[in-house]
Amino acid sequence: MIIVLALPGFAQKLGGGLILGPTLSTMSLSKVDSTRFRPNLCFGARIALIPQHSVFGFELDVIYSRQGTGAKAFVSESGEKHTWFERSSYINIPLLLNIYFRKWNEDDEDESKLIRFRVGPQIGFCLQGDEVISTKYPNKTVQQIIPWKEGTFNRIDYGITAAISYWYVEVRYTYGLSNVFKEEGKSTNHVISITWSDIW
Repeated sequence: MIIVLALPGFAQKLGGGLILGPTLSTMSLSKVDSTRFRPNLCFGARIALIPQHSVFGFELDVIYSRQGTGAKAFVSESGEKHTWFERSSYINIPLLLNIYFRKWNEDDEDESKLIRFRVGPQIGFCLQGDEVISTKYPNKTVQQIIPWKEGTFNRIDYGITAAISYWYVEVRYTYGLSNVFKEEGKSTNHVISITWSDIW
């Protein structure tokens, strides 16, 4: 539902919406020469303030995001195939400036007819994480799951988020600025999402 706020000199639309879709995430790791994107998902909600007579607005999101990274599988001399990846889950809260490519018209019911660019800082809270090592033998596969130990990773993550939206589709990229792990050199998150996103 969109609420119209009539204030002296201007009017604003206040509404909420949903965010849902797949993600591709990776990490820049000093200890790994080349990391790969891993597919996952995110979902959440947003609230936005949209001035009707301006091209600028603001938005606050709360998003649950599954993230991680992986590396290219390799085969040992004895013939076993080894794969390794990190996986984690976050609650991310970006505060975004919305820039609309034209002003809202009186007949605009939602954002679907407007191209939007969003940019701003994001803070994230790591809920959990683990390292997964998988070894494939000729007749079986053995998977070892090693939870991240408390004190070895940062609970708080932060970065910059930018997105472009049209109709109900949004492509968003978050560039991590803080290290995930405390004592392993560089370890920053990078997440691309392609989501269904609207505002009521």
